Amino acid sequence: MLTGQLARLAVRQLFSHPWQLGLAILGIALGVAVAVSIDLANASALRAFRLSTEAVGGRATHQIVGGPSGLPEDLYRRLRLELGVRRAAPVVEGDVAVAGHAGRTLHVLGIDPFADADFRPYLDGQDRREARGRDVLARAGDLVGRAGTALIAATTADGLGLAIGRELAIEVAGARRTLTIVGRLEPADAGSARALEDLLVTDIATAQELFGAAGRLARIDLMVEDEALLARIGQALPAGADLVGAGVQAGATARMILAFQWNLTALSLLALVVGMFLIYQTMTFSVVQRRPLIGSLRALGVTRAEVFALVMSEALVIGVVGTLAGLALGVGMAQGLLRLVTRTINDLYFVLAVREVALDLPALAGSALLGIGATALAA
Repeated sequence: MLTGQLARLAVRQLFSHPWQLGLAILGIALGVAVAVSIDLANASALRAFRLSTEAVGGRATHQIVGGPSGLPEDLYRRLRLELGVRRAAPVVEGDVAVAGHAGRTLHVLGIDPFADADFRPYLDGQDRREARGRDVLARAGDLVGRAGTALIAATTADGLGLAIGRELAIEVAGARRTLTIVGRLEPADAGSARALEDLLVTDIATAQELFGAAGRLARIDLMVEDEALLARIGQALPAGADLVGAGVQAGATARMILAFQWNLTALSLLALVVGMFLIYQTMTFSVVQRRPLIGSLRALGVTRAEVFALVMSEALVIGVVGTLAGLALGVGMAQGLLRLVTRTINDLYFVLAVREVALDLPALAGSALLGIGATALAA
């Protein structure tokens, strides 16, 4: 009976000061919202990076990379003819701006369509049972037979209103160019489709012309398991070229992104600390305000533990309500924050295409526990 009376007393006390209650809920909601939005934006950006890396890197086990000027094209011929490396694919890549779409950037992947089918799943010639697979293979042949042609991710084509046979105007190093779309990349699963967003696939010669890299390659992808062959390849490389594992460069870039994301996470925790401060001030003021009432309750036989439970219960109610509001607000804020995070990554590291926030349940659960825990700690 006494517990029920104390609960009713706590509810009346909370609603008798609506502005005070609202400030406490707002403080924890904003703290949780900032933490959630940053966590979701970070997770979405990192997920997009991993998908993009898998799409561009494909099934390669190793890569031959050079300096800023890339690799000489005849190195690829030497690998094939002199060393007998059959599973090798030359790559020229870079980024281009879409004319007439401010801020829209596409990644160009220049490949040899006939050497590349083993490396890129979306150009896999083994899946001839699928109409999409046959169509992509046929269109890949057009890349070699016709200059200035490209395959484009289906989602990107739909977004830009491009059909097969239409021309895409792009800007490279201040110069305006056009590419004719000869096919769409349409993976069977949604994950692969997201990985290919904002991707253009061209022939090597077309990519070299676009980026002014005649006779040069960005890298050479390899599928080699024989350690002896790898040793011979390493010995045959010219000065400035390195043989690395396929994930080495991606791992280094991912570590740079993680360092940037840790800074954002620290800011989100700072926002939550501000929310904790508001909760602390609110609960302290509430206890001081009710000191005569608490004294009367103690005189009527209410124990110290019951008074403490009363205060903690109020804090937890505020924490739960504020956390739920913060989760909802944070999901909405994440979309806007994702654009800012992506823009920063594009400016500092490389071009990354992220169109939507991926809801990460562990991140949501962690933020919820953090919000409720911070409220209880502040109280």
